Amino acid sequence: MRKRPGDHTVRRTGAEALLLTDVTKVHGEGDGAVTALDRVSLSLSPRTFTAVMGPSGSGKSTLLRCAAGLDRPDSGRVVVDGVEMTGRDETALTKFRRQRVGFVFQQYNLLPTLTVAENAVLPLKLAGRRIDTGRVTDLLTQVGLGDRLGHRPDQLSGGQRQRVAVARALITEPAVVFADEPTGALDTRSARDVLRLLQEAVRLHGRTVVMVTHDPVAASYADAVVFLADGRPAGSLTAPTVDAVAERLAHLGDRESEALRAVV
Repeated sequence: MRKRPGDHTVRRTGAEALLLTDVTKVHGEGDGAVTALDRVSLSLSPRTFTAVMGPSGSGKSTLLRCAAGLDRPDSGRVVVDGVEMTGRDETALTKFRRQRVGFVFQQYNLLPTLTVAENAVLPLKLAGRRIDTGRVTDLLTQVGLGDRLGHRPDQLSGGQRQRVAVARALITEPAVVFADEPTGALDTRSARDVLRLLQEAVRLHGRTVVMVTHDPVAASYADAVVFLADGRPAGSLTAPTVDAVAERLAHLGDRESEALRAVV
């Protein structure tokens, strides 16, 4: 593959769906500066479901935002689906996100005046892409909303709203779906349904899912868990169980408390 001037696409070697190399992000300046990410490196294979966890303030959401191209790291390198995000201008980043990245947020971020179907196809409209109404109906049926196409968000439960958000994230057939606390506002049953949809996005549709969560139960649906503490990697866990995740989080908390006592 030949590179054109200004083309940041990297040669594909069957490599990572997401690659972060020495990513650093600092919030604020001077004495009030806080290092949210401190030279974080991460490599995720395609068609995997990874949960990112850590204590409050560990850098989870900042990592997600930098990985998704919503925030720019102060240093380091971010590559998504073989495309380098760092160094691109905002127009190029926006175009790439609309084509190859999906998002699921805790608070759904649905437009209240649009129907379920209209909310689901919004990324296609923003990207100027053709809308296949049959495919839209099929996708919404797959997430259990085939009989709710004309409903508006205020006519849906929280779990149904989040299923619309999942369908919206998948509609562009993205390479990577980033989910930020997607079950945080849901009851147990609705949370389970949404997590199963994310699993299906990986296993049936070949997407890569990266999910920030504080919930060990949610993390147990992932293939692996990556832990952060104080903006730095703090280990990982494959084939996670609820108990194993909870135990690891408790140990992270212990180390955080020990560090605080040492400072005091």
